[in-house]
Amino acid sequence: MNRVLLLLLGLCLAQANIGQDRPVPVYDQDHDYLYRYEGDIKSGIPQTSDRFSGMKIQADVRLQFRTEQEVLMRLEKISLKTLLGELDSPEEKKMQMMKTSPEEVVPDQMYQDSFKQDHLDMAEDWWMTRWQHKESSEEIQDSEMKSSESGERSEKSFSREVPEEDMRELLKHLEKVIKFRYEEGDVKDIEARKDEPQWSVNFKRGILHLLQLKMDPRKSDMMDRDDDVTPNMSYDKFATERIYRVMEDDVTGRCETLYNIRDNRVQKNIREIIKTKDYRNCEERSEHAQAIQSGFMPQEQGEEPKELLESSVQTRAYVMMDRNVHDKFMVKSVESRGQHVFQPYSDKGGDVITFAKQSLKLQESADRTEKLPEPEPAERKGGLMFVFGTRDQPRDRDWDSYMRMSDQQKQELTQMKKEKIQALCQDIAADLKNGISGESTRKFMDLVEELRSLHQDQLETIITEEITSPQEHQQDWRQKNARTVLLDALSLVGKKEALKVIQQLMEHDKVTDDESAQMLTGISLSTQPCPDSVSTMMDLVKSRRSQSSPQVRQSAWLSLGTMLHGLLSERREGQLQKHLPENSEMIMQLRKLYSQELLTCLDNAQSDDEKLVCLKAMGNAGLEDTVDRLHDVITGKESDVTPLELRVEAIRALWRVAERLPHKTLNILYPVFTNPERDPEERTAAFDVIMASNPPLSVLEMIAQSTQRETSNQVGQYVYTCLKKLSESELPKDARMKRDCVIALRLAKPFNKGIQYSQSRRFQAMDRDMQMGAALDINTVADRSSVWPRFASAKLGLHAMGYHMDVMETGVRVEGLQAMVDSLFGKDRDEKKSVFDYLKRKSQQRHRAESTWNNRKSLHDIEMEKIQQKLPVETRRHSEPRGHVYMKWFGNEIRFHQLNQQDMQQLIDQGRWPITDKEEELRHGMDTHVTKATKLVEASRQIPTQLGLPITLDMNSALLMTSDVNTKLKVNPGIFREDRRNQEVMGVDCEVKGNQELAMQFVGKMSVDCHAIQSGVALNAVMTTQFPLSGKMSLDLENKKHKLTIEAPEKERELFVWRSEPFVFTEESRSRPNADGIEREDKIFKKMSIQGKKTQKWPNMFHTSFGREELGLEFSLDTRMVSRQNHEKTCPFHPLTGPMELRLACKPGMHAPTQIDFELQQTEDTVRHLSPLERLVFTEEKERRNERRMEVTVLAQHPQHPRTMKIKLNTYDEVTEEDTGPDSDEVRIPGRFRHGKSKEMEPGVTIETDDKMKQWLNRILRRTIAVQLERSPVPTKESEDFKMCVTTELEFPAVPEWRLLQDRRVRTTMDIKWGRDCSGNDKRMKILAKWQKSDEQRRQERMEELQQQHPSSQEDTSEEISRQDKNTIYSACVQDRRKGLMDTPVCRKALEQRSLLRQMDIDVEYHNLPTWMKEMSSALKQYVFHIFFDRLSVQDIDIRNDDNKMRMRCTIDRDQKEMNVTMTTPEENAEISRISIEEPKIRLDLSKLLKTRLPMKTDWSVDFPMRFPSTKKTMMEQYMDIMMDDKFTPRCKFQPNDRIQTFDGVEFPYKVGSCDHILAKDTSPEQRFMVLVNKPHRENTEKSLKVFLEGKKIEMSMNNQQQSHQSSDEEDNQMQITIDGRQVALPDLIVHEIYRDEEDAGSPVMFTVQKVGRKVKVECDRLGVTVETDGHSAEVKISNAYRGKLAGLCGNFDGEHDSEYEGPSRELYSSPFDFGLSYRIPSQECHEQGKSLSVMRNVRLTQLNQFNKKETCFSKMPVAQCPEGYSAVRSETRRMEFHCLPSELDITKKYTELHKTKPLDMMATKRTDRVEEVEAELECEME
Repeated sequence: MNRVLLLLLGLCLAQANIGQDRPVPVYDQDHDYLYRYEGDIKSGIPQTSDRFSGMKIQADVRLQFRTEQEVLMRLEKISLKTLLGELDSPEEKKMQMMKTSPEEVVPDQMYQDSFKQDHLDMAEDWWMTRWQHKESSEEIQDSEMKSSESGERSEKSFSREVPEEDMRELLKHLEKVIKFRYEEGDVKDIEARKDEPQWSVNFKRGILHLLQLKMDPRKSDMMDRDDDVTPNMSYDKFATERIYRVMEDDVTGRCETLYNIRDNRVQKNIREIIKTKDYRNCEERSEHAQAIQSGFMPQEQGEEPKELLESSVQTRAYVMMDRNVHDKFMVKSVESRGQHVFQPYSDKGGDVITFAKQSLKLQESADRTEKLPEPEPAERKGGLMFVFGTRDQPRDRDWDSYMRMSDQQKQELTQMKKEKIQALCQDIAADLKNGISGESTRKFMDLVEELRSLHQDQLETIITEEITSPQEHQQDWRQKNARTVLLDALSLVGKKEALKVIQQLMEHDKVTDDESAQMLTGISLSTQPCPDSVSTMMDLVKSRRSQSSPQVRQSAWLSLGTMLHGLLSERREGQLQKHLPENSEMIMQLRKLYSQELLTCLDNAQSDDEKLVCLKAMGNAGLEDTVDRLHDVITGKESDVTPLELRVEAIRALWRVAERLPHKTLNILYPVFTNPERDPEERTAAFDVIMASNPPLSVLEMIAQSTQRETSNQVGQYVYTCLKKLSESELPKDARMKRDCVIALRLAKPFNKGIQYSQSRRFQAMDRDMQMGAALDINTVADRSSVWPRFASAKLGLHAMGYHMDVMETGVRVEGLQAMVDSLFGKDRDEKKSVFDYLKRKSQQRHRAESTWNNRKSLHDIEMEKIQQKLPVETRRHSEPRGHVYMKWFGNEIRFHQLNQQDMQQLIDQGRWPITDKEEELRHGMDTHVTKATKLVEASRQIPTQLGLPITLDMNSALLMTSDVNTKLKVNPGIFREDRRNQEVMGVDCEVKGNQELAMQFVGKMSVDCHAIQSGVALNAVMTTQFPLSGKMSLDLENKKHKLTIEAPEKERELFVWRSEPFVFTEESRSRPNADGIEREDKIFKKMSIQGKKTQKWPNMFHTSFGREELGLEFSLDTRMVSRQNHEKTCPFHPLTGPMELRLACKPGMHAPTQIDFELQQTEDTVRHLSPLERLVFTEEKERRNERRMEVTVLAQHPQHPRTMKIKLNTYDEVTEEDTGPDSDEVRIPGRFRHGKSKEMEPGVTIETDDKMKQWLNRILRRTIAVQLERSPVPTKESEDFKMCVTTELEFPAVPEWRLLQDRRVRTTMDIKWGRDCSGNDKRMKILAKWQKSDEQRRQERMEELQQQHPSSQEDTSEEISRQDKNTIYSACVQDRRKGLMDTPVCRKALEQRSLLRQMDIDVEYHNLPTWMKEMSSALKQYVFHIFFDRLSVQDIDIRNDDNKMRMRCTIDRDQKEMNVTMTTPEENAEISRISIEEPKIRLDLSKLLKTRLPMKTDWSVDFPMRFPSTKKTMMEQYMDIMMDDKFTPRCKFQPNDRIQTFDGVEFPYKVGSCDHILAKDTSPEQRFMVLVNKPHRENTEKSLKVFLEGKKIEMSMNNQQQSHQSSDEEDNQMQITIDGRQVALPDLIVHEIYRDEEDAGSPVMFTVQKVGRKVKVECDRLGVTVETDGHSAEVKISNAYRGKLAGLCGNFDGEHDSEYEGPSRELYSSPFDFGLSYRIPSQECHEQGKSLSVMRNVRLTQLNQFNKKETCFSKMPVAQCPEGYSAVRSETRRMEFHCLPSELDITKKYTELHKTKPLDMMATKRTDRVEEVEAELECEME
């Protein structure tokens, strides 16, 4: 037995030794290795549905090693299978994203239950024939509801094998042999046949990718080392497990790869290799992006940047190898799995995923028996990295097939294509006529694709035959629409061949100028840039058509610039734009060539308009070689003679270069930005371009610091608002700029001057959950001489799917706009005119020769002429009219229209547009037809999978729009008729019939294409809308009766429809020859809809309708959607979650009307039965009450059941004395704090003045608004008429308060009664709102008054308010008033505080409210409680408040920043404290208020603070002052202490003396008014004013008997008023009207004069001028229309402080004294005995120049000089600049004589030749 055991032991040891000596199988030369390959791809939305689509490829892979490194590979037994259905493999369901670190982007369990719950019940297949050939489409119908209800699970899969005959083209190339080198697991140097396409080689790269193994990291690009030389010890060859990272090439790119190699514990000499790709760290990544639009992916976002398509791949291989030999091995099996995730929104829900899996298993290994043929002719294809083909590769293949055809076959194929294109055009044309739909947009996209597939010969033949002269299709609407659609489609083909065809159409005049411009714009945006297409566009620029048509020339140059930018610009990382040429040398040559062409265009331009076009083309191109030339235009020698418009355009032309050349751009534009002598428009444009260069923090800080020294309010506010806008941006692309601007703003000077200044604003919305947002930037650049901005632009930016796109920008620039507005609306406004009167010619306006008093010169005219002779004031004329409008699309300027300068000048001169006489055409009917078809979006992005098949993300969108309007207009007696003289328009009849329709379709898909099968996930969204408009309008202007008739729809109309559907699909392509031998490509399309049952079993559905019985028209809203997260019903919808639908429709309801009539009648009481005297009394009383009556009647006509509604409106005013007694609710208030408590006298005034102030100011104006509504009963719901009466009474002070001691109220009472009648017995609600001073406010004021009774020594309080404590403002104002300073800044602040009503009480009493109103009020209350839950306190226990009553009290603090609210209801008492009203936020959830399930939430920040009423300003005045920085009513004040505050807010001291000074004067050519001021006595504060306006001279001065301020209040009539030399006695408080015709009280009122105490006010509403004075101070108020048109001590009103001291000749002074002297009117009457006034003159000096020639020098600015015969008594030294001229010149002699009489205004702009100190002679006496 022992022997047997020993024998067995020996045999085992021998066998073991034999096994140990057996060699390990490795790759060896002259051997064949046969592998079985399987690869499949599945796509779907796993979080929503288990439905998928995909494909599966199987093949035998034969590897033949010629040598140890040279290998041949051939694919055999290839099979292809389509996959469509539900994933049924448990392995696929549990598939996870492979990760390399815990921070992997996609979590492990996110897709654990992928494709799990949706079930499928297959119905009969059905096929739909598409067009003329056999394209098939299969829709897989499902019955998921039935399956889920029955509990059955269906796991059917609708996969099928692709027949071999359908794979001929695929097998032809895949079976070809390729050759590669295989060195130690590294695949390189792939060779294939020259005719093998890249897609076939890419697929084989995917197979070779499985063999790529870095077995020895020391021979690779290692990323883990202990030091620079020595690798980690874990790389030891004897280690059982090794982990290392290397940069490895594979199909998807050169990326970081983590290797984990370990020995297999079961099988000897088997190593298991796991490698994981990290696509976040790649040196090179294969991807391809292409789009019509241009966008970029922000690199710096608030969170970790995320790719639009994220990928993760893990490969597991089993390798047989010897541990001692690393370069010898053989792959036994390998499997690779990966996921590619499209995540357009947040991390939760709606992700489209493609699963990719491939495996390679060794079947056999044997010696070579058959030698595989090497690829001949061979061509090197590179390494493993995926190579993308061009978009035109399939087209090129079709073209090759086309070129191999015979002429007969070509003609037949072309005819077939032509018929198909004709059919598409005709179908779309019919849809445009009968109603467009989503099918119309699909046809248009098919039309574009058909045109793209044509060969150049085919395209040229078809287009030239189809497009004929436009005159041939004027009558046939079908042919006309088909032509328009075909031209629109041709412009979107995007091929150089299409541009050639467009060139031919233009050369043969087959298209109009407008059609040519549109096609050039479209083709420049859609075409793939290449040198040939750019060269063709250059030929078009130089063509005869462009030279003869300015419109075509503009479009051609702009299109050329767009194409140059697409061809020559560098592609940014993550940018979405057109593909660029790869030949860098060619790019450099083309850049130089076309840069020279653009420069030549600018140099050869004959006019400024042509130069403007060239500059815009340069801006589109963005070429670096044009920067120097633009620099010359901006700041070079040409800048002095170049118009402002061209300089600004040259600056903006640098915006595309700015980011590539930031330093050079900064050096050019920063000096422009900081130069105060430059125009604000230039400076703001330079700032915009600097910001477009994405400047660093240091530059932003430098810009912010410059605002501290900024002298221009226009530039300062624009810069500040732009920095603030960026600091508050929510867009991801502004993440870095936002952070830097927050820091930079700390150094900036705040500018908040108001909306009348230049500014940059943004309206934005960003949904972080959806990762979508939009921003609208509105920029305005104001004009010094106009209230209207000179430049305005609006720019729309969109952030979606990780990209930011500047979608559209539109802007307008107009010079001379104020003059045009004044000419059209501002001249000769003697009478109220309708809009038709503004279309009359200047010669047809009412001339003034009818008035006999106007034929002679008035005192006004004589005085004005004398003053102008003594002190000439230069007329401020408007700038030359000029302007243009532009539009940009994705950064490219595509439209540019120059306004006709002659037309604009005619508008200024004649007050009318040069409109062609079309009255007869309008009378019979004018048809307007507009049709447009285009593509809004067309973009694609591709990345490769590890299978070598590309994943393509496509987005395509088409838009169709049509508008048909027929207009008839009849005006009596005529609108444009030349013979209509002095006739008013009596009536207007207008009839409009029209229909506007729009359809848009968006198709997005993520697909994989293997050249025979395409599969993936798609979204199809269609939006349609229509707006039918038919009706008549009749205006009876004589009888003030107007009527509007609207036709009711006769059938249901879908006003707005949005439908979207996600689905998975497969599309098989097969090519079969027809009977003629022509290859015909058929497509089989199958799809399965994604219903989203994994997210929601049932979709959210909503339906509401209204108006069926009430209006006879039923409006319905229906929605259906699947919630993305199913957390709540109002969660944002997501189109990738499931089908979605939103439908708004209108259809006839019960007793539908045929038409609806709206009639407006202004009613008046008849006065025919009254006597003339009674009529006069009646008219005066009506005007005093300001009574108006109006009646609106609505009639819905129906033969049996008409519906009627009447609304009567009556408003009137009445002035009454205010009831100062306490209200009933004030009994609880302590007596000394009650309303009307103050019995003290107004401080700072006399007893008489205080009594008069109380007599006038204690009046209130009660405005009553009464509305009565009556309507017929609603059928089936009501049996009686419905009535409603609303009476509203508003009570507020009749005149603004200016008292310090005041306690006024503002009241609003609303009484609403409705139901069967207005008796109040049915339903009623009464609301009383009262604003008054709060208890705390009264206590504070009383405390101030008590402190004032014990005054202390204080300094002068008329200085800056900021130094005064708030508690001392009242005391400071009282002291100022005692000094005679009634309107100091301190007093204005005190009046604002004391006139503010900080408490609002609202009492609501209600009876018999309907249920729906109670429910809504309850819901609103609960919602408010929810919003302010943290600041809410409620008492609801043992509450016994009055029933049917509610009270609310709101009080605000002194600074108007926070509000406290107390609310009392029958059930509870509630208090809400500290509600912010400075920047209130409105959080509104209409879904809860309206009880709907629609997502209707909003969180809106209001820019304007909440304000309470004031007794000094109306609510509108308060808000307008907030918007315009207290400049809503510009005013100039001359204070008693001889300080003048100008219209622009500059304050300076100046003593006017006894000579008249121009305080304010209109310097426009009309010279509408002038105000003079003087001080008869220098020792007191009395002032006299002279006002010239409306042909009258008004003088206001203190009575000669009054000599001192102390006694000025003792007389009742202390102010003396004269009009044209005649003294006028005015009683107090009465408004005295001055008529144009003094003898006719019915003539127009020119101005009014009113006297209150010693204060006199002259007001002219027509001119917008008000002058007030009390004999010691003066105030001039004007309208904003005078901006930039004034002169005088009140300034020029241009909005700037640096130019405030502008003299009569527009010269600038640095001293207020010199400025004041310049407006002193020389006169002998104001000279003192033996003294004279100094005059402003230029100083004259003589000297010898360097050539010893005599020259005369004049100071550039006038200086005070004594007249001849007088010497200076007092003088000051001034440093002045001089300009010198040779003395012998005639012009010098002329200047020498002229400077003795007037300032030389022309010297201000001359060069400076010397600087000298001169004496300004301030006081003069006779020598």
